[in-house]
Formats: sequence, structure tokens, C-alpha cells
Amino acid sequence: MKAAAVLALSVLSLVGAAGALSHPGIGAPAQTYRVTVEGVRVDVLVTENRRVVRGLTAADFELRDSGVAQTIESVSFEDVPVSVMLVLDTSASVRGTPLEHLKQAATALVDRLRPDDRAALMTFSGTVSLACDWTSDTGRLRAAIGYVEAGGATALYDATFSALMLRDPSPGRPLVLVFSDAGDTSSWLPGARVVELAQRQDAVVYGVTLQNPNRPALEYLADFTSGLQPALPNVVPGAFSQPFVERLAQESGGRVLAAEKSDQIQPIFETIIAEFRTRYVLTYMPRGVEAAGWHPLRVTIRNRSGLVTARPGYLR
Repeated sequence: MKAAAVLALSVLSLVGAAGALSHPGIGAPAQTYRVTVEGVRVDVLVTENRRVVRGLTAADFELRDSGVAQTIESVSFEDVPVSVMLVLDTSASVRGTPLEHLKQAATALVDRLRPDDRAALMTFSGTVSLACDWTSDTGRLRAAIGYVEAGGATALYDATFSALMLRDPSPGRPLVLVFSDAGDTSSWLPGARVVELAQRQDAVVYGVTLQNPNRPALEYLADFTSGLQPALPNVVPGAFSQPFVERLAQESGGRVLAAEKSDQIQPIFETIIAEFRTRYVLTYMPRGVEAAGWHPLRVTIRNRSGLVTARPGYLR
């Protein structure tokens, strides 16, 4: 069976499991999806005047989990291998020059992978396809990128959900890079379920958007419903007033970068992989906090100025 068909069936089977997920502030059935967390990893970007701050140690950070100060047991910087999931919108609106620029950008990112890094390629239109499974073989990745074609609708939510679920089995720092030029039109899953899944994982999501005057904005439905999915029964209208990709990046500690023209996609992809390598990974064992539920996080740096970008919390 082709990868696209296998993944489509996987997404459909996940819809049932996702229906039991809960979301902070949304009444929902009891959880049936759990992630057992022994140690917690928090991916952190520290900048000052838009420059990365290097050389920080555990003593330079203060981390609070649910308001309780935690002991940071390790800090990693740059030396941890990266696992990049490329999630590319290949709907009809990117045909032609935008698709060629997108493929060039993806290839440029692959060319910047190190020997111990790994990557996978997922594409989506009306369906979701795993074009290349996790590998460190850059030749395979380039070949898969070369075969990419455009056409169809936009299953943005299904694709990002699948990307978060299909984690690299090898240890590495998980980065999910999502490119899209429009809002969702054909997913089975509502976007709120994808946001919750991101809250349960340590993957960092970076979004890349492309302005397209002929398509709707990246999100135009306040509750993140798609063309096929009815509104969630307990969602308060306007509860999700920001764009979906922006919300996903915020909840995971990532960023969204916008391209006005398709020839700007490549330098943005290159910026993302370079920036991601300069992020700190803080590891700690939660102490003095409840085992389950929503855990708000606050990460600050001591005795110096700087902007800290990290996930606002996690679900257990």
C-alpha cells in the first residue's frame, strides 16, 4: 500500500482517539491519550537585540513548573542531533513557481543537516502523504522532494497532527517545520485537537506562511474547524482568535515567519534550522507539582537582560 494511503488510514484511525482528548478550558470526555513523563525537556531560545545569547549554564536559568521552582539537571546547546519533520503544503495554490521555490527551500534545509541529524518529509493537499520516512540519508530526502507535485485542497490540521504523532524513533531534538499559504479546507480533525497534542509533546513547531491574495487567510474560523469538521460542542466562539499556525508555534515554543513572495521561503527555512541549533534544552524532574493536568511553565534568566522564548506549559 502506498505511503499516502497508509497515512490517510492512520489519520482516520487517529480521529477516534483524538475525540477523547481534552483541552484546557474546554469541557471534554475523560482523557484516553496519555504521555508518561519522567523527565521534562523544555526547548528555550534566548536572544538579546535579536542576537542569540550563548554560553548560558543551568545556574543562569530559573524554571518554574506550576509556580514551583525546579532544579535544572542539564542544559544542552547545539550539540544535540536534530530531528526535522518537514510538513509542506502542496495544494493547488502553490502550483508553478511557488512550488519550485518551496522545493528549493526544502532542499537547502536538507543540505544543512549534519551527519547525525535526521529528517522526514510530509506533504499535504486534500490528503496527507509521508513522502519520506525518518532518515539521515540526504540523498533519499532530496529525491523525495524532487517528486513533489501540487494539486487539491488543504488538510492543514490533519497534516500537522500526523507530523506530531510520527515522531523520530531515534533520540534527537524534535523540530516540526510547517509551511502553508492558506487556511484549512478539508481536514477531518479540528485544529483544537492538534493544539492539544502539541501541548503534550516537546516538539517545537516553526510555521512559515506565504501571502496568497487568491486564498483565504491562514485562519478565518475562530474555533479552528475545517471544511469537513463541525464546530466542537463546548468551544466558546472566539476562544481561538489567533491564526492556527501561530497558536501552534506559541504552544510549542516556536515562531512563525512570513514570506511575502515565494523566493523568500528558502532564506526563511535556512534561518529556522540555524536558529533551532542555537536553542537550549533544559531538563528537569518535576517536583512539588501535581502529576496530571495542565502545567504552566515560566523560564527566565538570572542577572542579565534577554528575551526568552519557550513553551508556556505542557499537559500530562
